[in-house]
Amino acid sequence: MAPHLRHGISVSLSQRRCLLLHSLLLSVYFLTVAGFNLDTSMTLTKEGETGSFFGFSLALHQQLTPEPHSWILVGAPRARGLGMMQRKRPGALYRCPITGEEFDCERVDIDGDVNLDWESKDNQWLGVTVKSQGIGGKVVTCAHLYELRQRVGLPSETRDPIGRCYVLSEDLTERDDLDGGEWKFCEGRPQGHEQFGFCQQGLSAAFTPDNQFIMFGAPGTYNWKGLLFMASPDEDALVYKTLEPHSNRPMFEDVAQNSYLGFSVDSAQGIMSRGELTFVAGAPRANHTGAVVLLRKDNMYRLVPQHILWGEELASSFGYSVATADLNSDGWTDLIVGAPNYFDRKAEIGGAVYIFLNPFGNWEYAQPIRLNGTYDSMFGLTVNNVGDLDRDGYDDIAVGAPFDGDGKVFIYRGLSSGIDTKPAQILDGVDEGVKRFGYSISGGLDIDGNLYPDLAVGSLGDKLVLYRSRPVIHVTRDVSIEPQQYIDLEQHNCKGRDGVCVEVKACFTYTAYPETYSPDISELLYTSLFRTSWFFCLVICPAVNFLREGCGDDKICQSNLKLTYQFGTRPPTSDLFTPLPRDDEEVAVFSLSDQRSVVLEVTVTNMPSDPLSPEEDGDDAHAAQLLVTLPDTLIIILCFLFPCAECELGNPLKRDAILKFYIILSTSAITIETTELTVNLLLATISEQRDLATVTAVAKIIIELPLAVSVLARPHQLFFSGAVKGESAMETLDDVGSAVEFEFTVTNTGPSLQTLGSAFLNIMWPHELSNGKWLLYPTALHFHGHPKTPCTPHTSLNPQEGHVMTKGSLGRTTPDCLLGSARCVLFQCPLHSFSDSAVLKIQGRLWNSTFLEEFPSVSALELLVRANITVKSSIKHLVLRDAAAQIPVMIYPEVGLTAQYWIPWWWILIAILAGILVLSLLVCILWKCGFFRRVQYEDKVPQYHAVKIPRQDRPQFQQKAGILQKKEWATHWSDGSS
Repeated sequence: MAPHLRHGISVSLSQRRCLLLHSLLLSVYFLTVAGFNLDTSMTLTKEGETGSFFGFSLALHQQLTPEPHSWILVGAPRARGLGMMQRKRPGALYRCPITGEEFDCERVDIDGDVNLDWESKDNQWLGVTVKSQGIGGKVVTCAHLYELRQRVGLPSETRDPIGRCYVLSEDLTERDDLDGGEWKFCEGRPQGHEQFGFCQQGLSAAFTPDNQFIMFGAPGTYNWKGLLFMASPDEDALVYKTLEPHSNRPMFEDVAQNSYLGFSVDSAQGIMSRGELTFVAGAPRANHTGAVVLLRKDNMYRLVPQHILWGEELASSFGYSVATADLNSDGWTDLIVGAPNYFDRKAEIGGAVYIFLNPFGNWEYAQPIRLNGTYDSMFGLTVNNVGDLDRDGYDDIAVGAPFDGDGKVFIYRGLSSGIDTKPAQILDGVDEGVKRFGYSISGGLDIDGNLYPDLAVGSLGDKLVLYRSRPVIHVTRDVSIEPQQYIDLEQHNCKGRDGVCVEVKACFTYTAYPETYSPDISELLYTSLFRTSWFFCLVICPAVNFLREGCGDDKICQSNLKLTYQFGTRPPTSDLFTPLPRDDEEVAVFSLSDQRSVVLEVTVTNMPSDPLSPEEDGDDAHAAQLLVTLPDTLIIILCFLFPCAECELGNPLKRDAILKFYIILSTSAITIETTELTVNLLLATISEQRDLATVTAVAKIIIELPLAVSVLARPHQLFFSGAVKGESAMETLDDVGSAVEFEFTVTNTGPSLQTLGSAFLNIMWPHELSNGKWLLYPTALHFHGHPKTPCTPHTSLNPQEGHVMTKGSLGRTTPDCLLGSARCVLFQCPLHSFSDSAVLKIQGRLWNSTFLEEFPSVSALELLVRANITVKSSIKHLVLRDAAAQIPVMIYPEVGLTAQYWIPWWWILIAILAGILVLSLLVCILWKCGFFRRVQYEDKVPQYHAVKIPRQDRPQFQQKAGILQKKEWATHWSDGSS
């Protein structure tokens, strides 16, 4: 039972850990940058030729021989040429030293000559890409619009922009045979836009992290489907490349034409599996939304797709830029994908970056976190792994938005939970006087020698800016308070004066990188406080509250904390919570097949148990906490509201409070043997409440197999005709009847079933009627992709091609297969090592004689063939839904067959005469009943009759005593009844 509170101060243990004194002043003089450690006060700026696009691409580079030197390599793809190319703009590569001078960049002479008989370098965009292999490594730069000329001077002259790249040694010279500009993989290959004529090799390039290969993107190949080349910079090895387009069904999932595959490239280990190198290629026009393809090498010198990540919005250019980084330092490489044309008018979003935290290689379960840019900013035009800027053990990333004002670069920090979605620092082009700032970014290399990686930012304004990282220290504190539990306001404990004193001891420790770094820290600390000094906790740690008089007349706070929960899902970019479905026992059901994480929604209330007597309980709950205990199979990813597993609910949690929050749990540690999720939740408070007990949140786990089967019949209509033949009279299959083929396609969009159990494809084949006559005669069975798979019963098939089997060779049958009037044979085919799709084809013949005998007068008959999938497994919580299909085949008699069952003409004549007779009799009866008699007008309308009176009898003409009398009329009404 919680202790009573009387005239005291309640301070929980976790709050004591966070209590900071208002009078503690901590000054770290070395840190001059607010928010992050890129120094914006002492930047280096380099400027190039106006209009040359100096800064279009960047690379930080360090050479070790012949002498150590650090450079900023800059591409200027619109720079003017030298010598005979002075009036042209072939582009150039520059190297800039780390000095304060703005105009000291030197041009690297690598492309001085041109032979107009077979090439053109005007507008070739040399410098469109610049990459460094790292310290002491090679350098690559490309000109993706380099043109190959053929039939020069003739009317049929052609110019093919195949592109070319230059590989240089660490000192930017050509040392060995493989250095130079002969990296032209599209030269000598079939030209034309449908082949390699518009190759545009070098629009993107990258070195692999193991330094064994260079990757080149060629997005114009194969009608702009795109291609990825990969070769060794050190030896003349065979070239790896991605797949060519296929006219038939491809062996691997791939992108289509006009996808621009290779527009951006990168590579890393730990993407699909630990220790294996995976290649990443962006295709910003694939499927009109964009895509990112994850590839691997095979033993046939191919780069084959392993998985494709698709964009979510039309024309968003998803995959325009890609980068790899281990943001949460879990040993698995995460993906960063830019979609600069993402647009949302209502939310005023103009560009997006998707953060794909690696789901331990299971990319089908990846749920991206979307970072949004401002309206028309082109946020995500470039993304870059800039290394660990603050040396906290997590990779950081930079995102360029060159059209956000004068341009901005956003720095995002990696965290143990993935990424901090709030920028740690924003670099603005306005501060540097640079337009279109952030068009290119290069980082991850220490230029100034302080062991922290620096950052270079390019622009379309012919300028670049170098930001240098400053050292960072990490400070931890330990705060202790005496007395530990309660502060009694009635006990004056100050020495030598009146009042209540609290002793607070704060200890600070720091770690720095490198360890020899010694920051200048000054501090001022007061260790005694008086009762009147309330401000120290209210200002610095407002979660600490002073309880002067307790609650109510008895000075005792009696809370009524209650807890409810429900499991559900919640997208990373939305606040929409969707509860998990429930079974018949009202227990939440979690599907392990399609969900990477599960969300636990917790609602805590502090309401009076009896609204009519609110004074009994429901008081403020002081130091209210929620303690969360998880099994080994669950890991907390994020807790919305405050950190868990000790969730501070408030001090106090007020009366009538309702608190709702979400705990996101990773399910990556769940195995196939796990049958349920259990999370123990315990509310705690130092207010009085006796009924607090552990609540166990439970959800069942099912493994839903994403299996599906579809059926196709060719042809879907069959016909029968001819004469009846017995089995002994049939010599070939053509004597049986019309041929039909059924194609059963089984698909599996999830992982292989090998670890879960054995799957079987079952075909219910209607082979005979209930009287034993043949119906659908099976002749052959072929399992494409699995030729050695045995289907049972094999004896139900025609044993010899071209000959008819006898009825005695049938396997087991299922009665009442087709509406209770036919029998089926069950074909069962195991699906061993089934991971993608399988196609089963069964050929058969319609038994012509049976239909002639049994259905001579029908106009149509529907025959159903059914298929389903079953799984045999020791795992009891496997669920298989919608794994069944059926297809009807319509059977008709041939034209002219039904003519023999004509109706005699005299039957038709008698029917007509009988109809006329019945009609005449009916008319006569109706006439006799007066049905056709018309109603007379005089019988229905009232009549008015006037009676003529002789003049001499009329009273008005008879005068008495000179009095003139009024005339009178005599009338009579008649309605025709008399």
